[in-house]
Amino acid sequence: MRKHLHWPDKTGPLFCECHCKCFRAWASRNSDTLTPAHHCYVKVPYEQHVQGHKGICLHGVPQQVARNWKPSRKRITATIACMNTSLIGILVGIYAGEVPRIQYVLADEAHHALIGNVALYLGLALSTFTFWPLPLLHGRKPYVLTAMALALPLQFPQAMVLSTKRSPKYAGFRASLLLSRGISGLVLGFANANFVTVLLDLFGASLQSKHPHQEVPNAADLRKHGGGLGLWLGIWSWCWIGTLAIGFQIGASIIQNHTPDRGFYVTIIINALALVLNILASETRRSKNRRSVVEVYDRRYNILTRCVVRGEVRLHLSTRGPRHFIDELYAGMRLSFMMCCQKGFFILAIYLGWIYGQIILVIMLLGALLSREYKWKPHQIGFGVMSVAIGALLAIPLTKANVFNGKRASLLLTSRKLLGNQVTWTSHSVRRAFFIALLPILGLGFSVSCGGPTTPFVIPILFAGAIGFASVLAVAECYGLIMETFDVCDLPLGMQIPHLMKSHSSTTQDGNRQSAYSSFPRVTAGIFVSQTFAFVGAAVATAVGGILSRRISTQLCTGIMAGILLLLTIFLIAVLWRFRDVRVISSHTSKAKSETTFSQTTTMAHNGWEDVMSGSPPRRIRRMNILEMGALSRWTEIRRLNYLIRPKEEKRRWVG
Repeated sequence: MRKHLHWPDKTGPLFCECHCKCFRAWASRNSDTLTPAHHCYVKVPYEQHVQGHKGICLHGVPQQVARNWKPSRKRITATIACMNTSLIGILVGIYAGEVPRIQYVLADEAHHALIGNVALYLGLALSTFTFWPLPLLHGRKPYVLTAMALALPLQFPQAMVLSTKRSPKYAGFRASLLLSRGISGLVLGFANANFVTVLLDLFGASLQSKHPHQEVPNAADLRKHGGGLGLWLGIWSWCWIGTLAIGFQIGASIIQNHTPDRGFYVTIIINALALVLNILASETRRSKNRRSVVEVYDRRYNILTRCVVRGEVRLHLSTRGPRHFIDELYAGMRLSFMMCCQKGFFILAIYLGWIYGQIILVIMLLGALLSREYKWKPHQIGFGVMSVAIGALLAIPLTKANVFNGKRASLLLTSRKLLGNQVTWTSHSVRRAFFIALLPILGLGFSVSCGGPTTPFVIPILFAGAIGFASVLAVAECYGLIMETFDVCDLPLGMQIPHLMKSHSSTTQDGNRQSAYSSFPRVTAGIFVSQTFAFVGAAVATAVGGILSRRISTQLCTGIMAGILLLLTIFLIAVLWRFRDVRVISSHTSKAKSETTFSQTTTMAHNGWEDVMSGSPPRRIRRMNILEMGALSRWTEIRRLNYLIRPKEEKRRWVG
């Protein structure tokens, strides 16, 4: 027997990631019309996309969301996600290490072989930027497994082309190599959209310490659901950057005594092992957790409408879910462009992209330096480049927040001490400024050390390792900034629903506070926008770096690199500098009358509404920077929910 259920107007849940629990509670209150023997599905009138025929049952143990898994299971899944990230770095590095022998086999006097990684990076950028919302509809494992399964046969044409020497008259060999390379990047982009997001599914997007900046610690903060990323962000950052050097070492060692086709067979073996591990790994976004029932506020009619959270990005921007996957893709691209329209985030994303491209440049220029000036053999060059991976590995423990700010000078912190104008090493701003300013200094030192045989070879190698060390710290801090600034999971349904007293109370009847989304759409969009810039920057660095290293000296190339990084560093420090006091909580209860007059009149007209007190701020005014004043930041969202943004600002909210 199948029964159509229409959720009542006042008894349905506002939000729950594990909707079975909410449905059980609702069914227990309506036991006279429902029995466990019925096979039920939700049907919302006039909303065809809400019919879930497979979803809600009243018997059987409900599957837990990934953030509620046991620690051991979460660690295993996170390890596999980091290994998946390493796959792309190793694949790129092996090809980069084999480029000299590939040019020899193809008789490539025009250096077309360098375009292989350019095509790979452009394919990664295209699919990462466009298709990252799809796993929110269909789950993560189907895309990861399909992408890795398709990437396996794409390595065989490349290996066959390079198995023996080819005549330069036949351009078909070079074309097939580059075409297979580009398609591999396009396919792997679907998998790349699920690597770092698996960590968000497992641990959430919180990096809060015991003493967060300008906030009073709150153990019930929804942003801490899952335990926080902690050290896993540093491990993932190393897999994102350090494995490029490992792949380069593998490729350089192979061409010492073998033909370059062996490198692609090594890639096939590594890809096959990763595929087996992902088959055994758990799905972090099961079907039941992708169809939770939520209520979304419709501003036009001042009503709450119910829908199914299947396609969270579209629901984050409108009150209707996606009818087709094209709607979700369009919503994802729209959200990505909205993120780019924020001046602070745009500079941060460009900086992240340049760091990734800079690592590519450092590896290429160091390899060229050791080969031309010091006459090293390929396997020796590979071991020299390994300093980048070793330096990046040493930075992993320092990416954990409590290494620096776990112990304050005084355990009994008052609001005045927490918000005072003191500058200490435990301050996030000081640490971030130090890590960011360290990179251009090391880049300048690397440029000076590339003078040639008159300089001991160990000096440029050490500077390259130091750049890898500082790059991991900078990447981890910048991604932490994105999570800290754009995580709105503890706010009432993101940007769509106003703030009701009941919806944002400290606890609900079942003891759990209600949250907004489980996939952090703004954080995810910001991460993949920065990765898109990183892939495009890496493609440009690969193409331009090879040309510049042949036409001008290595020292001049590294000097240009350090100068660009210094300019971006100045812009980023300006973006992160807190220079303005902004009111985030209305003062209509006090006698003060300032620019919040609009807030007072509007709030008084909405009796039954309450100010958002997110993060337990000790005072109503927060000192903010350009990044935090962006249109999509959590603090702008809090100001909007508290009626502190004027109508003119509301119309221009997507400008930045």
